[in-house]
Amino acid sequence: MDLNYELVNLFPSSVHIFNINGFDEVRNKLIDYVYEYQKNNPDGNIISNRGGWQSKDFSVRKEDDILHSLIINCLASFPYIKESYNIFADAWININPTGSYNNKHNHPSSDLAGVLWIKCPKDCGEIVFDNPCGFETFKTINAYEDKFKNDNKIHHTYFFPPVEGRVLIFPSHLDHNVRENKSKEDRISVSFNIRLQDG
Repeated sequence: MDLNYELVNLFPSSVHIFNINGFDEVRNKLIDYVYEYQKNNPDGNIISNRGGWQSKDFSVRKEDDILHSLIINCLASFPYIKESYNIFADAWININPTGSYNNKHNHPSSDLAGVLWIKCPKDCGEIVFDNPCGFETFKTINAYEDKFKNDNKIHHTYFFPPVEGRVLIFPSHLDHNVRENKSKEDRISVSFNIRLQDG
């Protein structure tokens, strides 16, 4: 039998990756900023984090603040978002020492969610996303050949290793967790929720 084959991936989950050029120039200032912030705000939140310290949420709007400015500039450079949309972000700081991790969670009441990695020693824990259709497509995913799965990002779960100076932005409904920090140093990141508002 003679067949023509075509693959169309419908309804993908878009994950946006920003790499900040020249991040090394601000890295140590951001690390100092984070520890100073923790010192001045020792009472944090416990939500999905197990171990470690998570700051309370704050609105990202201070252009003269090194951390706020970095996030604002990343979001201002967000491609493919219509100019008529305004982007609002609320963020929090994460300091995860050895042994800490984040349980599976998502980010309700927002449109997109993101993470900025500031300090990432080796083996400090990947962010792992669950396939939102993993239950319904369990057998199908198992049946596909590995090359097909890898080429098309069709998996039960998919992880991204943390990279200093990288921002990951993803649909806030995606369930995800952060694996245990197995390094001997802190993993430092900033997470944020994004709301998109037309006009």
